[in-house]
Amino acid sequence: MALFSKKKSFSKTAYFPILLLVLTLGFFVLLTDSFSRSNLEHEKNILQQAINRSITQCYALEGTYPYSLSYLEEHYGLTYNKDHFFIDYQYIGGNLRPDVTIIERD
Repeated sequence: MALFSKKKSFSKTAYFPILLLVLTLGFFVLLTDSFSRSNLEHEKNILQQAINRSITQCYALEGTYPYSLSYLEEHYGLTYNKDHFFIDYQYIGGNLRPDVTIIERD
């Protein structure tokens, strides 16, 4: 009987390192996901600032707002990751600031 209880006790302690490893891996997965989301949000904010800066620079130099996003890319060096973001650029008129919406892609 004593041999059986030792064996049962051994199996419980054998699972503890495995459980600890699984919990640690789960923690790192959650942490990595959190950093990834934070980084994507930061990248989106930087893109918004770059677009606003390019639009303002175009208006200051040319006296009219850019008619398309591709115009900003060609003439003002705007670049962004098209796999991560979709930019809805609505040209309203030469004297009205365009409406820009940045949408994250999945």
